[in-house]
Amino acid sequence: MEGERNSFLKKRQFKKKGSSKKGRGHTGGGREHDRSFGDLGPADTVYRILCPSKKIGGVIGRGGSIINALRDETHAKITVGESIPGSEDRVIMIFSPPTRVSKKESDDNEENERMRPHCAAQDALMRVHSRVTEEDFFGGVDEDEQDDSEVIARLLVPNNLVGCILGKGGDVIQKLRSETGANIRVLPKEHVPICAMSSDELVQVVILSLYCFSCGACEILLDFALFFCTYVIWSWVPFM
Repeated sequence: MEGERNSFLKKRQFKKKGSSKKGRGHTGGGREHDRSFGDLGPADTVYRILCPSKKIGGVIGRGGSIINALRDETHAKITVGESIPGSEDRVIMIFSPPTRVSKKESDDNEENERMRPHCAAQDALMRVHSRVTEEDFFGGVDEDEQDDSEVIARLLVPNNLVGCILGKGGDVIQKLRSETGANIRVLPKEHVPICAMSSDELVQVVILSLYCFSCGACEILLDFALFFCTYVIWSWVPFM
């Protein structure tokens, strides 16, 4: 199983990013964001992840200390959407040029290379995700409750982009599920939160407690699944 996961990128062929900047379909943002984010470029890679409102302080930090550090460390743009009445979630938008981040000298082994972020936005998203799920992994899940426990990552993806995650006949999402061990679904429209845009679909990535929380396997598998879901978004170019 582990060997199969390690070869995921080699076995699955995705269309590479080109130089064309026609349209905005390959980003996770869409035109509705243009007025709010004037520095969002037409070729930028954009991710939007949901964070429960009760956990947003762990992403922002006192006086913005955490989110500012994440911006400095990743060189990505990170914004937190306003609180929407009736919504239990906040939308965190992360974007950057799609250029691959430079390889650090310390990333000299195969595992680090395989999980090396493909752009600053993906790097920032994985770090934000770690802040959002930190309490789930390290906040103390009772052993008696582990059988029913799950940890979830949720991405908002425009409906003109979600097809790259599904694939033809569902082949891509099935491949992601089998290679990562996660339950990855595009949820029905009624599950999309009111803080989302009308054109959004909700992609949910779930790891069950069948993998031990205490040994860190859950965190690794969820990171693995989210990394490859966001890799698919980064690598896809729309046919326009």
